Amino acid sequence: MDRSAVLYASLVEDAYEAIATIGPDLTISYANDAVASLLGYRSDEVLGREVTDLVHPDDIERALLGLSGLDTWGMAKGTTSFRLRHRDGTWRAVDMTGSPVTDGVDQHLAVYCRPATYQRAVDTVMTRLLDGEPRTRAIAPLLEVFDWAENDMHVAISWFAAGAHEFVTTGLPRELSGAEPDPGHPWATVRSHGIGVHEPGPESLEPQRRTLATELGRGALWVESAPDAGSPTPALITVWSRVDGPPPKGHAFGMTTAQTHIELILRWSHQAALLEAAAHTDSLTGLPNRRSLFERIDEDHQGGALLFCDLDRFKPVNDEHGHHVGDEVLRQVANRLAATVRAGDVVARTVLEQDAHRRLGQVLGDRGVEIVAVVVEPVALQVG
Repeated sequence: MDRSAVLYASLVEDAYEAIATIGPDLTISYANDAVASLLGYRSDEVLGREVTDLVHPDDIERALLGLSGLDTWGMAKGTTSFRLRHRDGTWRAVDMTGSPVTDGVDQHLAVYCRPATYQRAVDTVMTRLLDGEPRTRAIAPLLEVFDWAENDMHVAISWFAAGAHEFVTTGLPRELSGAEPDPGHPWATVRSHGIGVHEPGPESLEPQRRTLATELGRGALWVESAPDAGSPTPALITVWSRVDGPPPKGHAFGMTTAQTHIELILRWSHQAALLEAAAHTDSLTGLPNRRSLFERIDEDHQGGALLFCDLDRFKPVNDEHGHHVGDEVLRQVANRLAATVRAGDVVARTVLEQDAHRRLGQVLGDRGVEIVAVVVEPVALQVG
């Protein structure tokens, strides 16, 4: 066999993608060795099987629709995704492209398949964001864009939230994820300067972290940051290769994808939190608003008491000193009331229209809440 023929055979047999051909009778007429790593079958075990035996039942109709127009229109251009049966009985999502080929007699469809890790991860991220799931759940799928299991890598993503460092990882301890107030080099360096750091090995780490990395068989590491709209502390992405393995910078596409989507997730969750706070907070005083008060009452099934406080002679304050002074009066009243109640009590600001007191009483009475009317005069307040 000449060199060009050897090269041609190697292009197919040694390819990372699983390559197979489907004959006119919808049976598999050829499969390369990569089918084993993708689906767990030896190539000879899939020969002669109907392709529908391997396609998920929910995807079969779509697959047959694509094949039905093959003779007339050819294979649709672009990439599609199907779930295929693995030898262990699970379903594996794959990205697939196809093209018509011939054996000199019949037309066949050649399909080229690879794990749909990137697309599946992105789709899962978007679904979880739209469902309002916590950031930990939304960020976790991004670990898969590195194909870490196939490459014997480890990945960690850390960020700062609610006064603490959170992280998701493929099996790394917190000490090797950057999710600490004082994470040491290289995480502290990236966090401070926003410039990625690549270390050829764990030698630059302090002893405890270096020992952990060695015990886990980790070699080179690469750390990059991603902006966090809700915190001055950026998120960190850490990629660890195995000892004597290829450098992690070979996964630049995964890193760029992770950075983009982490920034999106953190910005989204920050904006969602702001909107949620605005919907439940009075913008002037910072107290819970009427919506928040009624939600609290709905949630409290044990009943209780409502103290309704009205400011007497408040209009003259606005008229004589201006609305900015009146606003300050309201803020001081709010602060003083909030400082005097018990930890489990709620101080809320709600503006009630005429005759609302009677209707409010009816509503709260039905919920087992007693109303106590209190008049507060802002006599001792410092207003200017």
